[in-house]
Amino acid sequence: MCTSDIFLGLIAILFPPIAVWIKRGLCTVDSLINIGLCMLGYIPGLLHAWYIIAAYPEPDDDYEALPGDGGENTHVTYYYVSRRDLQQGGQGGGAGAGGQQRAYGTTEGMNAAAPPAQAGQQGQSSGEAGVPPSYDQAVRGDHKVQT
Repeated sequence: MCTSDIFLGLIAILFPPIAVWIKRGLCTVDSLINIGLCMLGYIPGLLHAWYIIAAYPEPDDDYEALPGDGGENTHVTYYYVSRRDLQQGGQGGGAGAGGQQRAYGTTEGMNAAAPPAQAGQQGQSSGEAGVPPSYDQAVRGDHKVQT
């Protein structure tokens, strides 16, 4: 019995036909029987609702098997990534040309001097070039309707 069935059992205590409607549908024979039993008395309707909840459990659809997943012809591929410089045949323990250690994803050494900052660009990174374009310049040639 799953959590939703336990919750339906608690709902059935409040009003038994609601649990039956959720489990079996609104216009079903089980629904009509439960409404009739509730008219005869609360306890018969409650017992019938609990019976419906227990008799029709939720299907366990958490995991479905993949087609052809019988376990045969399956393999796992492992990739080993090393940090050694492969251009020098793995010698040098990661050192680049000239004995300098290379930064990840770059071709220059990590110890290379940074370009000097100009007086007008203090606080800006060296990659920025001037003032960003205005809105009119940015949408020039864009013929979308702007609202």
